[in-house]
Amino acid sequence: MRTVGLAAAACVLLALASGCGADVMHSASATEVAPVAAPPAAISDQPGRFGDRRDAGDSLMVTVSAPRSFVPGETAYPQAPRAAAFEIALENQSNRLYRPSQLVVNVATADGKPVVPLVDAAQGYPGVIGSEPLAPTKSTRLTLAFALPADPVALVVTVQPSAATLTLPAEFEGTA
Repeated sequence: MRTVGLAAAACVLLALASGCGADVMHSASATEVAPVAAPPAAISDQPGRFGDRRDAGDSLMVTVSAPRSFVPGETAYPQAPRAAAFEIALENQSNRLYRPSQLVVNVATADGKPVVPLVDAAQGYPGVIGSEPLAPTKSTRLTLAFALPADPVALVVTVQPSAATLTLPAEFEGTA
């Protein structure tokens, strides 16, 4: 008899939870449905401005600083009339080590032309990303430089945790 009582109590709870006794819902026909505006894009679906913090996928948060423009030295490669350095802050929000050497950073002009990385060791831009693993919940900063034309140009910087990442890259845009 105890089993029957438990079953009856479960049915009563199910009826209450499902809204038994509530007003009946009516579904609208296709002609009655008002057009619904598209939901706003997620913040990561929109390019960030330099200085914004973005999710790059694989539990890696990224901030790309505003570019610092400088004149490359005589030993810089490639030679360019001007260059811009970006400080990139990485935050490992996962529970495993992250290797910054896997980081993929691409810079292009707003019209899609690739911008070439610049090495100017004499000014502190070796063009190499450190290989020291980044522990879970830790952060680090690295700096990369890119060759630019003499005049200011609109840029898009994309960052991915690795070439194998299946998520969309974090994007940042601005002028350098």
